[in-house]
Amino acid sequence: MDTSYVQPQPRQDTPTPTCPAVSPALPVSSVTTIPVAKKALKVKKKLKTAKPKCTKMKTGSNTDCCVHDLETDDGLSRSPSPDPLMDHWQMDTDAALAELEIMQEPALPSTAKKDEENLTLVTKLSSKLNGTVVTPKKTHSKESPVHLPESVASCLRPSLFPRVPPYLKFIGHEESPCLKIPLPIQKHLKWKLTTITPIVVKKTLTNSGFRLVKSECDTAECPQEETIEWIGIWGKHMKSIMFRAIKDGQKMNHFPGTFQIGRKDRLWRNLQKLVAKYGISEFGIMPKTYVLPHDMKLLKHDWEKYAANNERWIIKPPASARGTGIKVVSKWTQIPKKRPVVVQRYVSKPYLINGNKFDLRLYVLVTSVHPLRIYLYKDGLARFASVKYNDELASLNDRYMHLTNYSINRLSKNYTPNEDFAACEGHKWTLQTLLQYLKSEKRVDTDSLWNAMKDLVIKTIISGEASISSLTKANITSRYNCYELFGIDVLLDEDLKPWLLEVNISPSLHSASPLDIHVKGPLVTTVLNIAQFQVPVKTNLDMLSKDKPHKLSGLPYDSRLYTVYLSKEERDKHIIYTNMEDRELYLRDILSTLTPDDVRHLIQSEDELTQSGDMERIFPTPDTHKYLGFLAGPRYYNRLFDAWETRYGRNREPGLELLRNLCDIGYHLEVPPVPLKVTVARILQYMLAFTSLILTLFTFW
Repeated sequence: MDTSYVQPQPRQDTPTPTCPAVSPALPVSSVTTIPVAKKALKVKKKLKTAKPKCTKMKTGSNTDCCVHDLETDDGLSRSPSPDPLMDHWQMDTDAALAELEIMQEPALPSTAKKDEENLTLVTKLSSKLNGTVVTPKKTHSKESPVHLPESVASCLRPSLFPRVPPYLKFIGHEESPCLKIPLPIQKHLKWKLTTITPIVVKKTLTNSGFRLVKSECDTAECPQEETIEWIGIWGKHMKSIMFRAIKDGQKMNHFPGTFQIGRKDRLWRNLQKLVAKYGISEFGIMPKTYVLPHDMKLLKHDWEKYAANNERWIIKPPASARGTGIKVVSKWTQIPKKRPVVVQRYVSKPYLINGNKFDLRLYVLVTSVHPLRIYLYKDGLARFASVKYNDELASLNDRYMHLTNYSINRLSKNYTPNEDFAACEGHKWTLQTLLQYLKSEKRVDTDSLWNAMKDLVIKTIISGEASISSLTKANITSRYNCYELFGIDVLLDEDLKPWLLEVNISPSLHSASPLDIHVKGPLVTTVLNIAQFQVPVKTNLDMLSKDKPHKLSGLPYDSRLYTVYLSKEERDKHIIYTNMEDRELYLRDILSTLTPDDVRHLIQSEDELTQSGDMERIFPTPDTHKYLGFLAGPRYYNRLFDAWETRYGRNREPGLELLRNLCDIGYHLEVPPVPLKVTVARILQYMLAFTSLILTLFTFW
């Protein structure tokens, strides 16, 4: 798949045209036009809205709803949440469309009828969201973009778009530290230190002006009495409900529910569901696996079937890492009968280099689950077994021959470290060195191999997307809060087919050699820059610019950019395009009427992409729409980005110009108020937390 981009560069000058409406009949790419501002968003004719399944409520044109309520297509999380803050309505989209009462076309075949009805809805919704189409003309915007004074420019990078706060600039651990961070900013740059925060992360943070603050708690969920105001943490994964403790303006290096791919048993179950639906040719990416004791009878049946071939099997604990508890066996008596383990068919014909077996560690960053955005690091590690490979049964006990984990092989007397990241020597190479070796020495088509690995990575993440998305909606109230780096282990067989071995949700960033530092140092810097941290909202702007502090009013984090709540018009648009079955229709029309919520998602993605550097965004791209069919159901934001990438993915500048014009008039900052039910729930949460604190203090006293 072709995922090449024209990387946009930050603009030095921002145009300030007026803001005419975009007619559905006019292609957005052909003329720089933008919807009218707030007054044009008032609906002239009231539309009836869908009735929630679990709550009866009168919905008017000013009633707002959480974006999570709109996912009517995934069939997930139908039971009410025990937390009133997350007691989301489950909306029936078919009923919603029926109640809109705009469908007046004669009966057609089912699919065509639905798309024609949706097209009618699109036309009417567009007319309500837009004013009269006028000729674009230049004028001055009401407010200029944030111009960074010299005192802060060295530690921040500007957004591509006006009226969007800048982002903190992370500096590599081996680069010169940023020494010019103004005190009003620096005193709020606090990173919560945990026992698993890697040294390379600590060095990057201190180099970038952060102060590491200690805590007895290793996750984002801590006792209520903790008063540390941190903005970032690199910690352990935690139970999904604990993510509710993350505050506005804080970032955690995990999403809720990623154990769905991080545990070997869950990963296999999720992949099997997709195999059953789409076939082994699409999702047969993992060696056949048995989850014991549940699959004991099935394993016994298959064991007998393959017994004549002296089949090898590998036993792994379901939730371990770094080679703990792994062994290769060939006898039924070696299989644990009661202990929970996973048993996997052993890839007995691996691709060998210099007679040694090896596997690959791929680093994958997910910055958003809905919409799904995936990045693949262009470098990585090739880890070799320290003893030359043979497939004789007598060798199965030799862990240094059959296992490639660094934590195991570094203990072997045969292990040779590699001090030169560009050298093809020792038992650890960089991924780039390996690919260059395969291309030059073995005449391997490494472009095809890289594409095959990208395909494997996307399908791996998709296998857990439904559960992760559902748990994220239930436990996260800001799109700012989460990102996650995964370590995906892949084995190449003798035909160079990549096989998924496992996914690590806390991949080791231990850097014991120059080679490790060469790979993991830039990785950490790139991940943190793509994650897009912003200046804490408590920063004292008056101290930064005493003459004209109002010019820095757009400097700190702005929660409006990451809200999950939608206006009624935005909800209507979600319903229409989620139910549209013809891709060509939504590709043509979904960008014709961009809502403020659409713009917020798009500017976050485009700013993110400018920092990709050593990472390649592999989803979404102009060529990845086929993967949308593998998701649990159609999702509005994935379709929005499908249309955006199709139109602007190979020439981003027209799309960037459109977004700049919209941001220039503050269109992206038009947000609905927080729904009353959420406000009440938050008050109750604070009251409960205060009560808990009083009881704790009373008990201690």
